[in-house]
Amino acid sequence: MELFTGAGFFPLIPAIRMHMGITEITVSVMIKDDLFVWVATDGDEKVGFTMISREKGSLYGLFVLPAYEGRGIGRRLTKIAEQEFFNHHEVAWLETDKNSLAAKFWMQPGWSNKATLDGAFIRLKKQRGS
Repeated sequence: MELFTGAGFFPLIPAIRMHMGITEITVSVMIKDDLFVWVATDGDEKVGFTMISREKGSLYGLFVLPAYEGRGIGRRLTKIAEQEFFNHHEVAWLETDKNSLAAKFWMQPGWSNKATLDGAFIRLKKQRGS
C-alpha cells in the first residue's frame, strides 16, 4: 500500500474515479491539509483507496474496483485507516447511505452506534479497541 497526503493521490486512480463517478470537484470539497490516502495496488494497477481526516477522526471514503472486490483489499485498507485513527482518537466515525453496500460492509468490522442523519444517511462509529 502507498500513502499519499493532500490531493496528490487523485491522478493515480483514474479507473476507480471513472467507475465510482468521483470527480476532482467532489474530492476537492473533502480535501483538507490533514487528508491521508492509502492506495492499494496490484502491480502497477491502482485497485482501491481509502481517504481519512486524521484531524476529525473521519473516514471519507473506501473504494475498491469491482474486479478486486472480495479479496480482502477493503479490509486491509480499513485496518490501516483504523490504526491511524486510533493513534489520535478514541472514536472514529464515517457517514454513508443506509441502504448502500457500504453500510453493510461497515457493520461487519465493528462500526456501530448507528445514528440516522437525514433519513437516507447514517453515521457509524468505532471505539478504539473494539
